[in-house]
Amino acid sequence: MRTYNWAILGPGNIARKFAQDLALVPQARLHAVASRSLDKAQAFATDFGAAHAVGSYEELLTVPDIDAVYIATPHSEHYAHALLCLRAGLPVLCEKAFAQNASQAQEMIAVAREKGVFLMEAFWTRFFPAIAQALDLVATGHIGEVKHLVADFGFNTPYQPTSRLFDPALAGGSLLDVGVYPLFI
Repeated sequence: MRTYNWAILGPGNIARKFAQDLALVPQARLHAVASRSLDKAQAFATDFGAAHAVGSYEELLTVPDIDAVYIATPHSEHYAHALLCLRAGLPVLCEKAFAQNASQAQEMIAVAREKGVFLMEAFWTRFFPAIAQALDLVATGHIGEVKHLVADFGFNTPYQPTSRLFDPALAGGSLLDVGVYPLFI
């Protein structure tokens, strides 16, 4: 059975959760970690047994034998980082929000198609059985035409003005972080 070598671009909190779960997949291993800080990349690589740690995102492209890249940087950087990897011919699993707007998403998809590589938004609720069933009920017309929907999603978090959840300069603040869940439906 083949083992797939994953790279993580942006070793923050969500990347740590991804790496913990990746370790549970027999056909996958963390192969490389890229950060703007070599020290952070090395510490993360040590924690999760990755063979390679690099101190720039561009340097990640020089690491041999990468099968896929998980992008876990702030929302404002997803577009640039996804294009960097896609243009190098690397398949990408990009943390949500995938892009800041439709034109960015369309360009990312176009580059993935042009290069013939996989591109997907890491959107965990998309695969919930209840969500799949709800989408099927709508698509088949079983519940009739949807004219109105009320949906919400939230969680309690302490106010930290510099956090990506509260800083609109980091591509949307909370809207692109948790607002995407009800918007997806």
